[in-house]
Amino acid sequence: MKLIASGVNKQFLSSYLPKKGDEVDGVLAAIAYGNDTDTLLKNCIDNKYRLDIWMRYDHTVPVQPRLLSQLLKNIKNNIFCQLIPDVLHSKIIWWKGYGAYIGSANLTNRAWWTNIETGMFFTEEDIISNNLTSQLESFFDELNDLDESIPLSQDIIDEQIEILVLRKKSGADEIDSKAKKIRKVPVFNGVSDYTKGSVVDKKKERFRQEWQSTIAKIDNIASQINDFRPKWISADIPAYWQVDQFLHAYYYNEVRQKNNTYPYEEFYSNHERDPNSALMNALVWWQGQPEAPSNEDDTFNYSAPKLRELLAKDKLLSLSVDDIEEMCRCTHATKDHLIKMTTATLGRPDIKTLSREERLPLFASWLMAQRNQKGQDIRQILFDILYTGKPENIWERIYSASMTDELWIPHYGINSIAEVVGWAQPETTPPRNGRTNKSLRALGYPIRISF
Repeated sequence: MKLIASGVNKQFLSSYLPKKGDEVDGVLAAIAYGNDTDTLLKNCIDNKYRLDIWMRYDHTVPVQPRLLSQLLKNIKNNIFCQLIPDVLHSKIIWWKGYGAYIGSANLTNRAWWTNIETGMFFTEEDIISNNLTSQLESFFDELNDLDESIPLSQDIIDEQIEILVLRKKSGADEIDSKAKKIRKVPVFNGVSDYTKGSVVDKKKERFRQEWQSTIAKIDNIASQINDFRPKWISADIPAYWQVDQFLHAYYYNEVRQKNNTYPYEEFYSNHERDPNSALMNALVWWQGQPEAPSNEDDTFNYSAPKLRELLAKDKLLSLSVDDIEEMCRCTHATKDHLIKMTTATLGRPDIKTLSREERLPLFASWLMAQRNQKGQDIRQILFDILYTGKPENIWERIYSASMTDELWIPHYGINSIAEVVGWAQPETTPPRNGRTNKSLRALGYPIRISF
């Protein structure tokens, strides 16, 4: 966590932009005012990040037409802009999987370089440790759901140019009255009827809809996966496990580029009109692999069966720290996350770097010591998800364990939970994590990366 105060403390927001090779799962931003095209926008285009940005609309031209034109021009590069009339005043940027900025800086050259602005940059670990992920998701979901939010269009840009010309010609007193007559969008007086309960209900309903929609797409693949099973996969491997590893192989061998980037949004743009054809081509590629292209056989032969054994109903509650370590070692999402944790969180502030293998026992001990507000440890949390309630409602238990303050524990989030549950109960639900969603999106399905 860093204070960003530009020249006052020599910490500039531009220094925290992701660099090539940094893993970013898309960028969400809500910034009221702007004129700069050389920082956030350029960084997203250069690194092929999808950017969804909400900016302010009113009759004072809060966003300069030059920036609006560049945003509209780059829709082909997965840059999408919505405008919120009159009341948007936030300055927040969330690079998913990398970090977030919340502060006072607009998207202007002065704000990023010479103004005295203040804000905080939160690393990915800061976000997860403070349970900010779900709060950030809720904020942007609420913006996305606003009926008053309008997509950027050429008509809006032309109107703003007209207003800008008027403002240069007119005196201050007559500007507002004349400009209000020109604007095409009614004045928006803001939101005032939002309650915590309604926000939570909407968030849970969004999760349910996303979960069921994505499971339907996975089920479609599962119904065909055995017809395209490579010779090195045994016929008794559960279909959901096969689907997961097919998507794993597709992502790391077809989506991944030689420069170690994963342009799944480009793949989505190419395949969204006909995802079924993209799926068939990928399945044929999968069937033709003479051997596991990226260690999928290790998953089938060891990791998945081991997780099923460890999380069995009669064993789960008595797992030792060593067992928890092995559970984490066999879970892709957990291994991917713990490498991003600081050594101090893992109990070794005296060491700056640790390998993934060195981190695993430290993380397992740390995780076993965590408790949620109900006093449950990780074993009890997973037991409740897997073995209480109806199988068809497992989505709800996954949601509660990863998204509610009462049941959540830090550093074991939705990706780890949804993945490990699928390895443990492939007859009920498939393994799911962020990579699953990216692979499905690359095939052309309109899947949200965060779920």
